[in-house]
Order: sequence, then C-alpha cells, then structure tokens
Amino acid sequence: MDDWLKVFFDGIGTYIISVVISFVVGGAVGYKIGVNNNIKQTQKAKDNSTQNQVGSVTVTNNGGSDDGAK
Repeated sequence: MDDWLKVFFDGIGTYIISVVISFVVGGAVGYKIGVNNNIKQTQKAKDNSTQNQVGSVTVTNNGGSDDGAK
C-alpha cells in the first residue's frame, strides 16, 4: 500500500492537488476583482434601435476609486 501512495503522489496526485489549489486561489482573486467592479449603463435609444454601448467601470482599491469609460 505504501508503494501505491508514493506512485500516486509522485504523478497524478501532485497534479490534482496543484489544480485544486489553483482553482481556490484563482476563485478568490476573481471574486475580489468582481466585488470591487461597479458597472453603470444607460440606454439612450428606443427599443430595437442600433446603438453604441456607453458605460463606466469603477474599481475600488483600498478605499479609493479609479473611473474609466469602457
């Protein structure tokens, strides 16, 4: 049984553990980025009209804000 565990963690086990850790860290970072984004959009045309998208993205970092048009 000991040899099986050694082979497992030398190969696929290490890969699986690194993938799980990557998902956890990536999810936490993505959540933090998503929580700090605030998107405001308005529609200036009537329904079924051709129009351009105009919006404002606000990213808050440590209590400050950075506004930019997207």
